[in-house]
Amino acid sequence: MKTVFVENIENKQRVYDSLLLNPRHLGIFSSDLAVRIIRELAKQPLCAMDVSKRLKENEQKIYYHLRKMKAAGIVKLNGTEQRYGMTAKIFQLVSPVIATKLYDEGYDANLLNHIKDPKIEEFLKPFVVDGKLNAKIIVGDPYPHGKFDMGARDGAHIIDLIFLMGKFVNDKSLISYKFDTNIDTSELKENLILFGEPKVNTIIDKINPKLPVYFDYEKGYEIVSNATGSAYDAPRTGIVIKCENPWNKNKKILIISGIGIRGVQASVIAITQYTNKLQENGSSITKIVEGLDKDGDGIIDDIRFLE
Repeated sequence: MKTVFVENIENKQRVYDSLLLNPRHLGIFSSDLAVRIIRELAKQPLCAMDVSKRLKENEQKIYYHLRKMKAAGIVKLNGTEQRYGMTAKIFQLVSPVIATKLYDEGYDANLLNHIKDPKIEEFLKPFVVDGKLNAKIIVGDPYPHGKFDMGARDGAHIIDLIFLMGKFVNDKSLISYKFDTNIDTSELKENLILFGEPKVNTIIDKINPKLPVYFDYEKGYEIVSNATGSAYDAPRTGIVIKCENPWNKNKKILIISGIGIRGVQASVIAITQYTNKLQENGSSITKIVEGLDKDGDGIIDDIRFLE
């Protein structure tokens, strides 16, 4: 069971994602080898073979402990890789903190509104700093405009993004946005959050050729990756990019975009539900995602990462 662990440090609190472990699984930690395996997984996700080589222990012993940890919820499957013609399972720790509750003797506290996820807080920098909005949010004008003569219809999905940002901005009234048709050139030199598909947000269209993944209109309407050369044209494909502002190298741009409304929606889900995955490569972010309708109701409710 996932929960949070609050550590009181002098005049502040540090919050960790935590696993609430069933007491019957505490015996796992009686094994010195199991503890050593956990220490290795704390460094990076690994398969049993990798851990075996690092610890110079029998691979079957490692896998035995990994199975027990997975059953207890301490580790989870991160992915698979092909090794010597076989499929290797890559495991990672679920949380940096493991706790157990021996009996019920707690107290009620309304902490949720005050606890800020440090990973999301880091992702939002420099757009939100010290509880203040430090960026211009630019969305597409709903009236037809630009070279495609289209109006934005994806504005409803920015609500989820603003709700997320609202947890980190003290004065909620400061969270406002401007239409792409009402932006002065001087404003483009600030930190920018650009929302919507490029056909309806002309600011995204302006910088499109300079992006690490870009929209190609000549081959229809697809997203092309400079890194891999792959092209994606599914109408639920989205992108999340955090990069240097081309109008001011000292500022940043966050782009939440995609092919059509569903592509934009997929990008919003990537930010609101998969912040950890977005930040795997440091402060600069370039991700391509595909929206999924897992419950079959016609609404995008999850995503998978394509790149």
